[in-house]
Amino acid sequence: MEEQIKLVWSPRASDMLEDIHEYISEYSLKAAYKYIDGIYNSVAKLEKYLESCSPCKNSKLNAEGFRCCLYRNHIIVYEFIQNQVEILAVIYSKIDPDRMIDLIG
Repeated sequence: MEEQIKLVWSPRASDMLEDIHEYISEYSLKAAYKYIDGIYNSVAKLEKYLESCSPCKNSKLNAEGFRCCLYRNHIIVYEFIQNQVEILAVIYSKIDPDRMIDLIG
């Protein structure tokens, strides 16, 4: 029997999603909901395919063993520990790469 993988959003990642939604909703509420749904859908696959996203290209994130999914203009950083995928951060892809590790917390 295959073990169930649980997808968990860290408080920081949840806050980041709220910030993204708030920013986009200033222009279009419909677009904001669509964008956030896209992020959720892109990480939902991790419950079945843990390695569907690659190790992070950012050397500091990679050194920590994090994996990254890309959704449009954002990088979704996660780690897998004992049947649990924890989404750690949702980071704007144009941010200074040296600051990315600081945003994980």
